[in-house]
Amino acid sequence: MKTALVTGGSKGIGLQLVLRWLEKGYQVITCSRDSRTWQKEVRANSDLSRVDYTELDISDDTQLIAWFKTIEERYGALDVAVNNASPILSSNGDYRHVELRALKETLDLDFWAQAMCLKYELNLMSAGASLVNMSSVNGLRPTPNASMYSATKHAIEGLTRSLALENISRGVRINAVAPGVTWTSRWELKKGANPNIRQDVEKEVPLKRFAQPKEVVDAIEFLLSPQASYIVGHTLVVDGGLSLAG
Repeated sequence: MKTALVTGGSKGIGLQLVLRWLEKGYQVITCSRDSRTWQKEVRANSDLSRVDYTELDISDDTQLIAWFKTIEERYGALDVAVNNASPILSSNGDYRHVELRALKETLDLDFWAQAMCLKYELNLMSAGASLVNMSSVNGLRPTPNASMYSATKHAIEGLTRSLALENISRGVRINAVAPGVTWTSRWELKKGANPNIRQDVEKEVPLKRFAQPKEVVDAIEFLLSPQASYIVGHTLVVDGGLSLAG
């Protein structure tokens, strides 16, 4: 049985990725920082009980190293991996005034933890394996008031391209997906402060709507599939035209 790893698989795009790879017959491995959210999803969908789930903070190097050691012992190798985990942003605001702690937290969670995952994933991959990093339209353009987050996504873009060239001779393909605004529970939470947030944001998107998680998953599945066998180091933008609108 082939193996698929998805970080941050308990909700949103990550959960849809987990479900997609279960449907494809893979042994799915995932993690999140709060097992309560995962257990709620398992109660709603018993198929998720087949997933190898671990409660894990990927920014904790000790936890992360132990997790990948367990994966290697249980499965030996990975066929596909998606670095999807991303916490709620804590470093919004004018960069001059954002607390150093919040800036460091964003750097650690949205870049360093991803870079560490890549290191261990690649050591479990061989010819025919494929990997996708979750970038963002904010990794392709300036993002005032979320500068450190934008910087981490620019860094993910650079790391994706460099590692793509470094690993293609091994037969391992690496690409990225850059979603725009995607309607998940994170946006639902924002409705408390602004009940009209969905309509307000959709006005800024040329396609006049949010993406659905399934649409981002479709793009990721394509990049991981043999249909994308000649695509290396590319970022597939899935944003309804948002990045074109300035």
